This record gives sequence, C-alpha cells and structure tokens, in this order.
Amino acid sequence: MPASPSRPLERRDPEGLGIPVAAVTALVDRLHDEGLDPHALSIVSEGAVVFETAWAPYTLERPVLVYSASKTYTALAIGFLADEGRISLDDSVGDLLGEPNPHGLTVRHLLTMNTGHSAAQIDAIDEDPRGLLRIAPDRVPGTQFAYNSPATHALSAIVTAVTDEPLTTYLRPRLLDPLGIGDRWMSTFGGIEHGASGFHLTVDDLARTGLTLAAGGRFAGRQVVPAWYVDEMTRPWSATADFNGPPALPGETNDWALGYGYQLWRSRHGFRLDGAAGQFALVLPDQGLVMAYQGATLETQAVLRAFWAFVDSVDVARVAGAGDAPAAAADAAPTVARDTWDARDRLAIMAEAPFNADGLAVRDTADGWILTLPGVGELPVGRQWQTIVSQLQAETSVPVSNEAETAESACNCDGEPTALALATRGEGLADGGVLIHVVDTTSPHRVIVHRHPQGTLNAGWHIPPLGGGWEALRVPSSLTRATVPAAALLLDMDGTLVDSHAVVERVWTQWSHDHGIDPERTLSVIHGRQGQDSMAVLLPDRPHEVNLAENRGLLAAETAQTDGVVAITGAAALLEQLRDLPHALVTSATQPLARVRMEAAGLRMPVVAVTAEDVSRSKPDPEGFLAAAAALGVEPGGCIVVEDSANGIEAGLAAGMRVIGVGPAAAAASPTWTVADASGIRVASTLDGVMVTIGA
Repeated sequence: MPASPSRPLERRDPEGLGIPVAAVTALVDRLHDEGLDPHALSIVSEGAVVFETAWAPYTLERPVLVYSASKTYTALAIGFLADEGRISLDDSVGDLLGEPNPHGLTVRHLLTMNTGHSAAQIDAIDEDPRGLLRIAPDRVPGTQFAYNSPATHALSAIVTAVTDEPLTTYLRPRLLDPLGIGDRWMSTFGGIEHGASGFHLTVDDLARTGLTLAAGGRFAGRQVVPAWYVDEMTRPWSATADFNGPPALPGETNDWALGYGYQLWRSRHGFRLDGAAGQFALVLPDQGLVMAYQGATLETQAVLRAFWAFVDSVDVARVAGAGDAPAAAADAAPTVARDTWDARDRLAIMAEAPFNADGLAVRDTADGWILTLPGVGELPVGRQWQTIVSQLQAETSVPVSNEAETAESACNCDGEPTALALATRGEGLADGGVLIHVVDTTSPHRVIVHRHPQGTLNAGWHIPPLGGGWEALRVPSSLTRATVPAAALLLDMDGTLVDSHAVVERVWTQWSHDHGIDPERTLSVIHGRQGQDSMAVLLPDRPHEVNLAENRGLLAAETAQTDGVVAITGAAALLEQLRDLPHALVTSATQPLARVRMEAAGLRMPVVAVTAEDVSRSKPDPEGFLAAAAALGVEPGGCIVVEDSANGIEAGLAAGMRVIGVGPAAAAASPTWTVADASGIRVASTLDGVMVTIGA
C-alpha cells in the first residue's frame, strides 16, 4: 500500500535548539559501534526534525514492522471510542464481545495488562481474543501485571465489534490522516487486525505519534487525541518492578521496571512506544524531545542506554546555554551515508534460533553469486545492495504460538499476492570464503549466510522473526513499493527508456577492432558517456580533435541504424504518466540521434531534453542533470534521476539527486533504489510536483 502524500515536518538546526551536533554524532556512532544494528532514526525537538537517517538497505520512506509499538495505536482507538461515548473504560469485555465474563474483566484491565492471568496462562491462549474470558485468572484482575498480547488483541476485537470496522480503518479519519500518516498495513490474526503487533510504520510515523502524545494530543495546531485520554494513558497504571524484561547492568535502572500505562511503557525519561528487537518512539515532554528508532537487537536495554546518554548530553548543553542561539531554518546535522553492511563483523547468527537450511546453496557467477534460500528461492547477490521483490501467493493465515509478542505467520491481504521485499549483498573473504546478508526491508530481520573455504555452508537469523520464519514476514505486494515526492524526473535514454544495445554494440565493436582494442574493454567504458569522451579514455594519447571528428562518423552510423531499437518495458507508460508533469530527457546522445531512437522505439520525446550539444562534459559529470533541473526551474535536490549505467548513476548522485537504477547491473553503482525496468516506476501529480512509486 503506497504512502499517501503528507506535509513534511519542519526541519531545524539542532544547535539552535540546544542539541550539540557532537551529541547526535556520538549517538549514531554508539548504535553502530556496539553492534545494535540500527536501521532508521529521527530526532525531533520542539516539533521540528533536527536529525534523521537510515542505514542501507533500509530507507526512511519504507514502512517496517514495528511489533508491539502497534499496541499504542490500538489503545488510541479505544480512547476515541470512549471519547465518542460508544464505550466506557470500565465496561465489561464480555458485554462488548458477546461472551460470558465470569471473572469481571474490563476494558481498563486489558489496556493496563492487569487481567490477573499468569505468563503461563497467557502463553496458552490461542488466536481467539475471547480466550482471556474463558480461562480463570490466577490473580484478581487489577492486582498483577503480566505482559499480555492477547489482551491487546482483544482490544482490537472490541474496536471491530463496536464499529464494524477494522482497527486501522477506524483510526484513519481520527488519527492517521490528521497526523499525515499514509496508507499503512497491519497484519490480521484470528480474523481481525492483530492490534498487538503487525503494524508497518516509518520512523516519521512514529515521530508524529510521539509528538502528538507529548503535546497532550495536539498536532499541527489541532486537538487530535482527547487530552483527557492522553493524560490517562501515559500514567503508570501497572507496577512492573517484577517484570522479567530485558536485563539491565548492575546498579542500572531497568526501563521495563518503571510502570505501564495504556499500552505504553514508562521510561527513565518520559514514556515510550516499544516493539521487539528495538522499535521505539521515546517521548520526553520535559525535554521537548521525541526520538523514533528502528533496529534489530536483543540488547534493547543497550539501545535505550545509548539514547539516555544522548539525553544527558543535551541536558548538559542546555544548562550551559547552548540553546541561546537563534534556531536556523536548515538541517545542520551530519548527512553521511550510512550502511548496516559497515557493521557486518558485529552481526552474528543467533545460534539458538531455528532455521531451515534444507536446500541452501551458493553458486558463483561473473558478477557475484546466486543464493538458493529455503523458503524463498533463488536470489542474485552482488557486492553492493540489490533489491529483490520475491512474489508469493496469498495464503490463509495459520495460528502461531503466543509469545510475549506475536507475529502473523501469513498475511490476510484480501486476495492480493504477498511478497518479501529483500535486499542482498555479499563479499568474498580473505580466506576464500563468502559472506552474504539477506535483509527483509519491511521488518527488522536478516539472514546471514557463510560459505567456508572448504565449501560448507551455515546460515541463520541474526534476530529471528517472532512467530515463524520467512512466512511470518510476508506482506501485501503493494507494501514492497516505496512512494516518495519529487520536484521532477530526469530520464536517461539508452538502457533506461530505449534498448539500443544491439546497434551500440555493433558500431563500437567494429570501432574497437579497427583500433586494436578489446571490444569488452570498450563496452565497459562507453555507457553513459559521449563518444569522444569514451575515446579519450580508451586512447588517452590521441588528440581530442581527432576524437571529435571520429565520433561524428560514429554518430552518423548510429543514427542511420535503427534495427533492433525497441522500447524498454514500461517506458511508454511512464512517459505517458509524465506527459503533464515536470520531467526531462538527459542523454549523452546528440539531439538527432535521440529523436531517431525515441521514434524508432515508439516513444514520445519530452519537451525538455538535455543532449550532447547542451553540455561541455558528459556523464559521470553532473552537468547534464543540473542543466535539466535549471531548465525546468526546480531545485536539483528535489529531482529524481532514472538511469541504467554506472556513469549516469554517478552523475545523478554527484548532482545531489536521488537515483532510480534500472536493470540488473544498476545495483552495483549504488543508486538510491533499483527496479528491473521502467514498469517498476509510476508517477502521479501532487500540489508540489510528482509523487513517485517505486517497485513491482
């Protein structure tokens, strides 16, 4: 489900709000250096984003499974029902679900996880939310906290029973739309939306929710959540000192021992939304801070420890007067590209996690490897991240065991095919072995595969999914797409819109033979470059005027040959969608050659075209893309480049633009996103430009 357009949160300079950039850098470095596998982070102060980043292959735009952070949204739905007078928090759960309630469970007991059931009893409850009503609790309801996902699942059942709507449908006009949270998906369990888990959100979504709770329910000047309910849900209703949560260091305050509100944990500072493996929204009203985070570790107390050290640094800086400077309107925090691969030596297979290795195989190829992964199939692996969408057929969901947190083992997607959005990367090791990571980019989870020098294989989860293996991570195919805004699209031609490979290869192969150059060497250089610049690389001692003259002859030959020139799949549809939207062609071909090839392929020529005649330097220089942005009257940083060649991708990135890499070889040049062909790109109009959906 693509995200709906929403107005970005304000961006501010952290130093102007009393947040030292050095403290931000220290936090980011600590999360990395301690092997906590950070995936995405957003820091908000006084309502403005002062820092955000994602670690490749994760992106800020893609919603990710947040496990039990989902619970807070279920509690918010209950608050709306209560404020509308449709339920009371002291109503009988049995009355609302049409079941006997011999033990007197109320909605408030569910919200506070104070049903009286023991952990063993909770584990025995299946996917039917009415199970809580049928099992006599060990303790009197309201007297004993025990972490209770079935209680939250029962709250979701109550929302649907009262409204005749799924939980997220009910929340859409009341919470999600007012907060600017786009279309999101929550898995179902036992025939209703999970409520206790299964929501897929971005760190921006978590930050917006935290901002709203920090402001007593207000967002963007509007009272969204009833203030009385925010006050109630953030109180420590349940004592959790005896809860067996993540371990703390000796003498350290345990953040799971400070109390539980309505599906919220109290923290050393403020309170938090909290999901397995480290999905957090930390809400600190006293400091004016909200920190949204996604990662993958079992050392979640260590994640919080890193955040509290950051908060301490901010407090010290503010006391020292660092916040007296006027706030700037720009983001001055570090904008370094970050990658989970950089911490690969700190990420290990969880030995005790079950993993099906039957059929596991790694095969060498010219460009990397082919990994045969049980439960998934064959995956290409290169030396840079590659994105692969593995399509699966929808299946009926099956029950899973109830752990402290549960995950749906297969999504109920109303017949829509399910998929895994995977990213792969590998490297050859000094000892002759091979290391491969497979990341599910809609969840916190990855598999690590190691082929030892003697050929033996071992593989396993870094952090295993809750409730199963790959089948627990399937999502609707539409969720594997990324949807991002752009001021304009800048399109390469050859290899991106037009397949002219046959002509180019014929002409340049003959040129190579004429000059005694290996054709393979030539073909590795020419893509994305103007002909005379390619000749300068291949024949560096030859005068440039000779290259110019010879290139004129090659251009004439290429222009005269159109046999085999065809449109890339999806190119015609993409150009039609762009007809009335800001876009330009940026090609190293001359204008006559570009027109001939576009016509031969049956494609519309864009009104704005930057060709070889318009620039002094060809790709990988960014001049062409910068010239196209200027011709369209848009900021370069708002543009998205669509390119197939390494030279073109390098040029787009050098122009400060995001890049969609097209074709099987594009991933090696590290574009922002990759698609198989132009059919993986769709566009629509927005008030500010173009909304681009990327993915199959």
